[in-house]
Amino acid sequence: MKKVVLLLLISFNFCSISFGQDFSFDELAKMRSFLYPKFESYVHDKGYTLNHLEYNDNCTVFRNGSNVISYCKYYDDGFSYHNHVAIKFETADKDQYEKIKKQVVSTMDYYKTKMRRFTNEHYLEHIYVNDVMSVHMYDIAYRNDDKPYYEIEVFSIYSGH
Repeated sequence: MKKVVLLLLISFNFCSISFGQDFSFDELAKMRSFLYPKFESYVHDKGYTLNHLEYNDNCTVFRNGSNVISYCKYYDDGFSYHNHVAIKFETADKDQYEKIKKQVVSTMDYYKTKMRRFTNEHYLEHIYVNDVMSVHMYDIAYRNDDKPYYEIEVFSIYSGH
C-alpha cells in the first residue's frame, strides 16, 4: 500500500511540474533554434496543445489556457537567403510578461520603442537587439477591453535560425 501511495505522489509531482509552466526568455531564445518536431515536443511537455495553423504567417500555434506560443518559419528572400524561425509568446498575465521583459532588458541592448494607434487597438512595441537576435515586446490593448495582452517575439537578425 505504501508503494502505491508513493507512486501516486511521484506521478502527481511529475505531472504538476511539467504542466503549464511559464517560459523564460532563455527558453524562448533557445527554442528559436529547434527544428519543429523538437519544438512541438517541448511545448507539449509544458502543457500546450495544438490550437491552429496560420498559413499566411507560416505559424503553428499552441495554447495553454490564455497563453499562446507560436512557431513561425520565414524565408528571407533578401540578401541572406536563410530560413528564419520566430518564436511568439502571448499572454494576458502582466506579471509573466514583466518577468520575461526583465530578463530581456538585462541581457540585450535597447533599440527603440514604437507606438501604434488604430481604430480598435493600440500598442507599444519595445525592441531589443544583440548580435544574433531581435526581441519585440508588445503591450496591446483593444478599445472596448480594459485588459491588455502581451506578446514577446524572438527572431534572428542574420543567422540561419
